Amino acid sequence: MSEPVLEWTNEAGELCSLTVFDRVFIGRSCKGIDKTRQIIVADPQVSREHAVITWSGGRLSITDMSKNGTWVNNVRLTSGACVAIVHDDVIRVGNRQIRVSLLQEIAEVAKEDDFDASSTRVVAVGMTITSLVADMRGFTGVTQREQSAAVYALLKEIFDTLSAIIHECKGTIVDYAGDAVYAFWDHSLFPGKQQAFRACEAAVKQREEIRNMRSSSASQTSPVLESLKMGWGITTGPVTMAHYGGRAADLALVGDSTNLAFRLSGMANKNLPCAILLCSKTADLIRGKFELTDLGSVPIRGRTGKEHLFGIG
Repeated sequence: MSEPVLEWTNEAGELCSLTVFDRVFIGRSCKGIDKTRQIIVADPQVSREHAVITWSGGRLSITDMSKNGTWVNNVRLTSGACVAIVHDDVIRVGNRQIRVSLLQEIAEVAKEDDFDASSTRVVAVGMTITSLVADMRGFTGVTQREQSAAVYALLKEIFDTLSAIIHECKGTIVDYAGDAVYAFWDHSLFPGKQQAFRACEAAVKQREEIRNMRSSSASQTSPVLESLKMGWGITTGPVTMAHYGGRAADLALVGDSTNLAFRLSGMANKNLPCAILLCSKTADLIRGKFELTDLGSVPIRGRTGKEHLFGIG
């Protein structure tokens, strides 16, 4: 198999390409890296060592190491995430788009860019998103009763299953907050209706997979799985994306809609009969795509006033 080739247009409008023999580093300086294994992006929002592309065993992958994010086919990777990339995938780092080709031989080698600043400018970005929080309840009680190894094995299986569905539906995972998975869909990339639909589709698929796990023969001997209950909260609204602390992984999405998603996930299938709860903005965006239950105006613990909520299923 021919080695993959990365293609992009530089600041001068020239088409550049670089063959991936083992690893290629993308960043603002990439100090100490051979010029045949680096792509320099002169953008202050790009980290000095922003991402690395690896070619091993016939598999191509990219790992994000940045603070401001790496995008693959308009899906944002969270810091530290590693995903497979294939022919014709488009990677975006700062203001640079890089296309992946697995069909071409080595071409022109990227020219060195002398731009180098001492620090990365981490920006706070305002955006509208649809948030999804999938919450596992009964976790604390289960850890008291069951062996930690059994609890870990099952939770890993559940997290892996929920995460795969989020990626399939083009969402970005922000965090595994204790016993919850938090993901979002950015409305600046695709129309809000499409992103809200994808978030709801992910929740419905996750609910179905959890049901399948419970009904499988292997689960009949798993008291851990039988004890856990799931709730989903989906909201839409403005947030600010920024970072707290010095680590690239300290990504934060700050906004009322994010807080509401966590609240709804705790109420779903507990205070309210539906396992998947939506705020009214999300319901308006996906109306006609799913069968909705109007739950009326509901008080939310820790919040003033009431929220008009809807349920799926």
